[in-house]
Amino acid sequence: MFKSVRKMIVPTSLKRKLIYVLLFSTLIPLLLIGIISYTSMHTILENKITSGIHSNLKQVRVSLENVLGNLNYASQQLAFDGRVGKDIYAYMSDEHPYDRKILAGEIETEMNLLTSTNPNIGLMFYYMKGTNQILFPNLLVRDGFNPEHLPAFTKLQNMIYYGPHQTLNAQFNRSVMSLTRKIDVPGLEQLYIYMETENRLVDTIFNKLQYGMEVNHLIVDTDNQVAYTEQPSSFPVGMKFAEPGESGSRGIIGSEYIFEEASNQGWRVVAVIPAESYKHEILNWFLQFIAVAFLSLCVSLAFAWLIWRTVTRPLTRLNREIRSITQNQSVNTLQLTGTDEFDYSLRRFHDMKNTIVELIDDIKTSERKKTRLEVEKMISQINPHFVHNTLDTIRWQARLNGQEDIDHLISTLNRVLHYNLGKGETASIQEELNALKDYMTLQEVRYQFHFDIRISVEPEQLELRIPRFMLQPLVENALYHGIGDDGLILVDISQIEAHSIQIEVSDNGVGMAPEEAEQLLHEDNPSRTRRGMGIGMPYVIRTLKYLYGDAANIHIKSKTGEGTSITITIPVIHAGKENDHACIHS
Repeated sequence: MFKSVRKMIVPTSLKRKLIYVLLFSTLIPLLLIGIISYTSMHTILENKITSGIHSNLKQVRVSLENVLGNLNYASQQLAFDGRVGKDIYAYMSDEHPYDRKILAGEIETEMNLLTSTNPNIGLMFYYMKGTNQILFPNLLVRDGFNPEHLPAFTKLQNMIYYGPHQTLNAQFNRSVMSLTRKIDVPGLEQLYIYMETENRLVDTIFNKLQYGMEVNHLIVDTDNQVAYTEQPSSFPVGMKFAEPGESGSRGIIGSEYIFEEASNQGWRVVAVIPAESYKHEILNWFLQFIAVAFLSLCVSLAFAWLIWRTVTRPLTRLNREIRSITQNQSVNTLQLTGTDEFDYSLRRFHDMKNTIVELIDDIKTSERKKTRLEVEKMISQINPHFVHNTLDTIRWQARLNGQEDIDHLISTLNRVLHYNLGKGETASIQEELNALKDYMTLQEVRYQFHFDIRISVEPEQLELRIPRFMLQPLVENALYHGIGDDGLILVDISQIEAHSIQIEVSDNGVGMAPEEAEQLLHEDNPSRTRRGMGIGMPYVIRTLKYLYGDAANIHIKSKTGEGTSITITIPVIHAGKENDHACIHS
């Protein structure tokens, strides 16, 4: 009981130790950061959001002031002391029709020039108060013009500013801000100017995307009444609004937060934000903190995984040593490490050491026998055992009948079969070349065309030994690669680096694609049959593997239309040492 409790408190398993370290090094700091953030981040984020809202609202106020200032400046050019205003006075006081027509054209030209030089100005015209007669409009005016119905929010000495309302331009249906200005023309006490902003300007000023949350704007006039509203259900036009508070302050009405900015002219612009939307911004910041915390946990897990890999490398090396045992070794005293994982692996190594050595030896012997049986099976497939006595009978019968060609052909075939069915795994280069010449004689008779085979080998190398029946499959491969009449096959045998023999068989046939040449080196490749290769190349590959293992190398180089070259490199086997391959494998 005591041992079980102690093992839970002080773990001996490496995995449990890493889990405990991970919990204490990652979760505890995150918990402390979370507590600190809960007490301080809320205030910081709320101040940041509030500051952003006031900054945007201040920008709206400044933009509205600029719009009103632009309307004031443009309307002054149409007043009596301006150039257009003087033309209006002349037009109204002159009774001659022709002169009035000339003055009307000049007035319209000046007004169009004013519009083109000030793109923020839209509809403008003169009108007579009382009758609402419209004079010199620059655009088409909507029917039923009456400035008394417009929402005024600032009144000055001779001007009235109107909050956003539907444009009087009959061609559009957007919200604009406008101004009416009295013209002090002698004898014309009822002459006024009406001027609007450009029809897209108000939508640009009251852009809600800059807040990043749901917001509605209000404009409160100098009498503390709502002159413009984007939330008529809660704040209709004409509603009495609260007295202005401190600039940049925040208030609460019901479930909505109120932010306002006051103009020096006495009107205010107000932003109404639902409490749910306002708190949603703070919640987003906390979600970001949670995401960062989760990322920190993932990074800690990654570090823990790296530590785990660092610790498990000794175990990996130990397992690699167990797999690499090839012979019996002396048994050493088992020394435990005190860690469950290492101790388990050491006990396994100690108990199974001798068994592994024996299993490796048995597997090597079995694989060697299996490879030898496969080679012998292929030899029996490549060279069917013809009865030599039968061939001799046929040869003598041909000789008695005076058929010398048949006699020569059967004699050559008999020698080829006798060589191919002979015993021994290796043969001298001289013996292999003699068998190759007999084989080529048979092929010339078979294909009924002449091809040239050139053999290059040094005389002193003719007694070196190479695998039996090695050249014939390579030359046969050259024949199957499409050489025609006057085709050329080169057989080059040379000794390189004093310990290796290089055999190269090349032809000038049609060749093949490099991909096909590479595939021919794979033993289980059906493309050989399609190329007419049969089982010759698998025999060569397996024979090299059986006799020399990794000491032998075979390479095929071919290109369509340029012929094929097969190069084999094997260790030197001198005469009388046919079993040298045993030394290579040992």
